Amino acid sequence: MKNSPKAMLVNVGGATSPAIHTLNELHPPFICFFVSPSTKDSIKTIRKALNYQPEHFDWIVTPSAQNLLSCFQALSEHLPQMLEKWEVSPEELGVDYTAATKPMSVAAVLATIDHSSQYFYVGATDSSGRDKDGIGVVLDGKERIWYQSNPWEALAVPARKEIALLFNLGRFADAQDRASRLAKLVPSEMRDVYESLAEMIEGYALWDRFEYKNAQRRLYRSRERLTLYVAGRGDPLHETLVRVDENARFLKRLTGKDEEEAARLDVLDMIANAERRAKAKRYDDAVARLYATLESIARNRLLFEYGIRTNYVKPEQIPEMLREPFVTRFSDQDQPGVVKLGLQASYQLLEALDDDLGRAYQQNEKKLSQVLDARNQSRLAHGANPIRPEIYERMKEIVMTFADVTEDALPTFPVLKL
Repeated sequence: MKNSPKAMLVNVGGATSPAIHTLNELHPPFICFFVSPSTKDSIKTIRKALNYQPEHFDWIVTPSAQNLLSCFQALSEHLPQMLEKWEVSPEELGVDYTAATKPMSVAAVLATIDHSSQYFYVGATDSSGRDKDGIGVVLDGKERIWYQSNPWEALAVPARKEIALLFNLGRFADAQDRASRLAKLVPSEMRDVYESLAEMIEGYALWDRFEYKNAQRRLYRSRERLTLYVAGRGDPLHETLVRVDENARFLKRLTGKDEEEAARLDVLDMIANAERRAKAKRYDDAVARLYATLESIARNRLLFEYGIRTNYVKPEQIPEMLREPFVTRFSDQDQPGVVKLGLQASYQLLEALDDDLGRAYQQNEKKLSQVLDARNQSRLAHGANPIRPEIYERMKEIVMTFADVTEDALPTFPVLKL
């Protein structure tokens, strides 16, 4: 059995001995009695028979002990408030569903199944502990508490499928929440597995938000623990962990000290990030990322090939044909003598430097102007028009050409199979 619960929901029926036995064995500091109008007075009997003094007790009355919906609604409405008042989390709640009517017992389980991990049933040690030749009620003094696993432990398969589906749809927060919740319900020996799975999912959520170093740490840590779990098993996580390992190594290089390699990998990651947004039909977000990538490509070329920083360009670094107009248009008002360049100006500078990227920009200027104009009219820029899928595809094609990369070079998140 797990640790004794901090609070207990105890069903109360005609016989009070099951509730007394459970509470005297477990000594929960907080007790919620689930009663019907006809059994509410039994609380006094139970309290007098306790061999300890609980910190607090309360009760929930079902208006109809024979109506499952009424029983369930009574618990759903009042139990969360009671736990909040006691500062007890739902995971710290145990449930004894032994006594009361069958609808009350079913309701006690249904109302707590999503959070509680401890269930108790008071039965006899063997048939001699019951009247009516071993098939009747449990005799006083012959009780035994049977610890029952939360049914979620047996229902974990559909829960795992839900986690995988949410992850594969890019709904990382929801997937992480499901995995974390499942970790609180499964047996202790499986808890670390689902906690590690939740940490792995969090790693990808962080990566998707460009928090690369935190993402890397979580992927490495969770991969190590999950690898130990799947060793020697025919577990579908094997395939996932191969990709997790590749992704973790990609992030290590992306956050490494080689600035030129990190810049190149950042471009790949931005394109991949845009593609994930496009698959979710969030084309405005996707195009915004491609626009930033197009800027990064020019910025990287100017820095690593010519030693020019686009946010700190000195006039003497600009070819004479562009120097005067660039200084006039793009001088930084806060830093005299410094020129700051945006996307188009960066590519114009590359063209003036006789760079192939600058020439490519000039050759694709008409096509680019169309997609950039659509981007500028989007809700995430300066307008109110949504980006259409074909605009995203055209811009992605241009960005892939400028970056000189193919689809298989882009980092891809695993397809989670559980």
